[in-house]
Amino acid sequence: MIGAGVLIVIFIIVLNTGLVADQSLAWVKNNAKDPAAPDVLFKTARWCDILGSDDKAIEIYWKLYQDYPERADLCAPALYYIAYLKANGTYIVGVKKQALPYLETIMNQYSTQEEWRAKAKTLYDEVNYVH
Repeated sequence: MIGAGVLIVIFIIVLNTGLVADQSLAWVKNNAKDPAAPDVLFKTARWCDILGSDDKAIEIYWKLYQDYPERADLCAPALYYIAYLKANGTYIVGVKKQALPYLETIMNQYSTQEEWRAKAKTLYDEVNYVH
């Protein structure tokens, strides 16, 4: 009986990414100077991304970049994931091109993030050369 209750609670939390995201965002707002804040934002965005809450994921990835741009280790992948979601979220070519500025930022601003720059260049070429 207790096990079933625990499973129900876990199931509800997993399906309600907004609840988890809102709690994480509230914590970051109240602890913005905490060294863990950027990591909390990134992990929350990944959670939303993996569970299919694309708009929420994009919002949190963008917040991470705006608030902690010096965290190249988190911002480069965050911007990449935004671009990936925009490039793959629709079949409309013009919307796919919304990914380009995020990819350009990775390539121009985060020179130390070679892996993410390479991924950004590959996706940039795919999106920019769609006919």
